[in-house]
Amino acid sequence: MIQQNYSDIIETISKSANISKEEVEIRVNKKLSELQDLVSKEGAAHIVANDLKVKLFDNIQRNLKIENILPGMNSVTVTGRVINVYGVKEFKTATRAGKLMSLMLGDETGTMRVVIWDENLIKSLITLKETDIIKIKNAYSKQNNMGYKELHIGNKAQIILNPEGEEIGNIKIKLNPIRKQVKDLEENELAEIVGTVVQVFEPKSYQACPSCNKKVSQQESTFFCEQHGTVMPKLNPILNIFLDDSTGVIRTVLFRDNAEKLIKENINNFDALRSDLGGKQLLLQGKVIKNMMFDRLEFIANSVEEADPEKLLKELQNDV
Repeated sequence: MIQQNYSDIIETISKSANISKEEVEIRVNKKLSELQDLVSKEGAAHIVANDLKVKLFDNIQRNLKIENILPGMNSVTVTGRVINVYGVKEFKTATRAGKLMSLMLGDETGTMRVVIWDENLIKSLITLKETDIIKIKNAYSKQNNMGYKELHIGNKAQIILNPEGEEIGNIKIKLNPIRKQVKDLEENELAEIVGTVVQVFEPKSYQACPSCNKKVSQQESTFFCEQHGTVMPKLNPILNIFLDDSTGVIRTVLFRDNAEKLIKENINNFDALRSDLGGKQLLLQGKVIKNMMFDRLEFIANSVEEADPEKLLKELQNDV
């Protein structure tokens, strides 16, 4: 976490920029208003400091959660779980050519895009996959053209793959994915969809590591996690449904907490679950994947909630 409280940040900005604390507060409140309260007061103060070229942490090692990473920071250290790997691309500009790799990183506080420019680091991550945990050291942050913050990694940075003892809880998705119709969904994109449950499949479960939630292997009576060794596993539920939004139907898969939200007390009563979910409208955010066996797109939900008909109607009227 950032090791400065709000009043200390205000005082530092005031002294460094040679303006009153009242003026700093005015700028912070204006920034909060501009960002529609999407950041904390401390976060807004950091943005103001960056605008005024005030360095709050010249030589401080920043071991941060994603929500505390703000544009303009250097020497950032962060640990997160990989939720999407976009692969390696070649680029060429008037002054430079090379390769870059990008991925989406998440932790309990949010998500952000990570861009890797160093080809040696890219080579070291050739086996990187979703659900891997990585620790990034000495990165820098900036704001992209769409207004989202990104973490950039050059040749001075270090990436540790699946560091021992590091654990990440449930990922908090804060990307505001674009609302799309089922017919318009594309492979590998993050999206938000609204639809009606038209089919429910009986829930299944798998033995998972209690620390990282990865599936464990069983050797006689012993359960083994690749990352955490011998463990006492827990049962994680999986729920499959078909969702219809009138433009198309898509199979949707929900894991763990998201599955439990819909299953509730009906874990052992499939008839009651099917009756409860059938015809229900849901709002989901997640990732579109390609099921190669059936040659079709499917949706992996990262969050789920019941759709509010009145809110949906207002949104539809605003779009007209």
